[in-house]
Amino acid sequence: MLRFTRPTVLRALATVLLPCASACLARAPRHPAVDVARELRPERFFAGPTSGEGELVVRGRALQRFRVDGHGRTEPDGTFRLEQTIAMGDAAATTRTWRLRRLDARTYAATLSDARGPVSADVDGNRFHLRYEIRRPDVVMEQWLYLQPDGRTVRNIATITVLGVPWARMSESITRGAAVP
Repeated sequence: MLRFTRPTVLRALATVLLPCASACLARAPRHPAVDVARELRPERFFAGPTSGEGELVVRGRALQRFRVDGHGRTEPDGTFRLEQTIAMGDAAATTRTWRLRRLDARTYAATLSDARGPVSADVDGNRFHLRYEIRRPDVVMEQWLYLQPDGRTVRNIATITVLGVPWARMSESITRGAAVP
């Protein structure tokens, strides 16, 4: 006689749904190789004006294009502050604030106004990696920003997971303004 216990049902659902979840986001962009010879320091790259354009794909929804305009500066206490305005399609623009403080050669203490709790942030060569919860527990955004060879462009690749399952992906190209020191 078959017993349908909660763990059995959950395992069966995971076996069916996880491949579907991955297939729904199969167009995820490839990550470039880390280049340790070039260094991405977010407090340098994002100083002054920046602008980004990208796309967000959420499972079961149409692709959404967005634009991000930012301006970064170092505060008197040494914290780097980045103010961003995000325009997503026809929706009203929203704003968010990043705060970064370099702890050592590879790690940063970071916060984001629309994150729930602290942001994990580290640098490895031309890659800046961020991980944080958004809005509610178990909804995690993970971003990988790669400084491109021209030194003026960063490629931002992100994945949003819900309970560990890939739910959305984002790809963005960010360019820094001419007024950056």
